[in-house]
Amino acid sequence: MKKTVLIIMAIFLLTGCSKAVDSGKPLVYTSFYAIYDFASEIAGDKAEVYNMVPTGTEPHEWEPTVRDMARLSEADVLFYNGLGMESWIDSVKSALEASSVEFVELSESIQEENDPHIWLDPKNAKIMCREITDVLCSVDSANSKYYEENYSRYAAELDALDDSYKSAVNAVPENKRKIVVSHEAYGCMCSAYGLEQAAVEGMSAESEPSPAKVEEIIDYINSNNIKYIFYEELVSPKVAQTIADETGCQLLPLDPFEGVSKEGVQYNYISVMNKNLENIKIALGDE
Repeated sequence: MKKTVLIIMAIFLLTGCSKAVDSGKPLVYTSFYAIYDFASEIAGDKAEVYNMVPTGTEPHEWEPTVRDMARLSEADVLFYNGLGMESWIDSVKSALEASSVEFVELSESIQEENDPHIWLDPKNAKIMCREITDVLCSVDSANSKYYEENYSRYAAELDALDDSYKSAVNAVPENKRKIVVSHEAYGCMCSAYGLEQAAVEGMSAESEPSPAKVEEIIDYINSNNIKYIFYEELVSPKVAQTIADETGCQLLPLDPFEGVSKEGVQYNYISVMNKNLENIKIALGDE
């Protein structure tokens, strides 16, 4: 309780010196990059959208600083994923309960209990964008038509992406639709398209596999004639490389679209998911 009080006091001390210039536009914060990208697509130039997780940071273990919370206290809305993706959300809500920030959990309309990486299914991404649109229309009704038009355009792109995944995976025999990933982040995507993932590491990308788990993955690779192991740029590929050396596999990137690895990189959901699909097709032997 004392810690919470100190945090709240620090927030109000910092708020006075950190307040951004008021542009007259809604001030929107997002909990990590995937949601930032969705919100930016819908908001366009009618709202100020800021992402909380810094460039080059894997978001699972990130927590906001007092200064982050001071800035957030000025926001109209924070869009976040939920399902345990943001371990800090409850403490932030408690610390900012006296503020006017609207906290919007984008997973509430999505039936998923085991994997927080819901956005990797484009159908879920579309649901999340619909919620973002509804909230922005409520916060800024004068620009509702603009937000709705952006949603319609982007929803069509998500539908096309979904069709591309279906077509590509359906071209592969069912017994070959198996992939090995470094991070257990692709359950929703795999479920949507009939793929099977075997993960080296757990739901948190920073978890370390046991020797028994490593042996299990090696057996899986050998039993299923797997030729590629997927790794992620924001996570060390050391364990995946060790397994690749042991099995003769090659490494391929697969991006969970959680965070940006480098400042200034052009990085958006549609292009990343299309690149992921090309690499999945390589791993499945379709190219």
